[in-house]
Amino acid sequence: MAFDIEEEFAARIAAIEAEPQASTPLDQVRREILFIRDVVHTTGAERNDQMRGLVQIEVDGTASPNSTVERGIIRFRPRAELKPPYFKQKDRTIRVWLDLNHLQHVSLQLSHRKRWLWIGTWPDGYTYADLHSRP
Repeated sequence: MAFDIEEEFAARIAAIEAEPQASTPLDQVRREILFIRDVVHTTGAERNDQMRGLVQIEVDGTASPNSTVERGIIRFRPRAELKPPYFKQKDRTIRVWLDLNHLQHVSLQLSHRKRWLWIGTWPDGYTYADLHSRP
């Protein structure tokens, strides 16, 4: 049986329990879905006013038929430094900030054979993004 990514995400969006997002018709939710082909792990340091470590994973791959995304950047930060996810059309990139405590789990997911990153944007500005994988 073929895997239908659009059907998969329609079901996931319908299962979101937050209102009014759960009641929004699917055709009003912008979805960008990236099937991950390649992964680059980056560990570094940066300094502005203070020194801090940098941990991020960049992914690229193939967009679903109804998407234009070409890559994703997953940044790992302490909980106090998290930001909302967003999709930037100009460079066709999904950007997601995750708690540093999720790094090990995400690394495990990225070792799976099927991996995809997605973001949904609702008409009221609500955004939701996550990484999915299947061993």
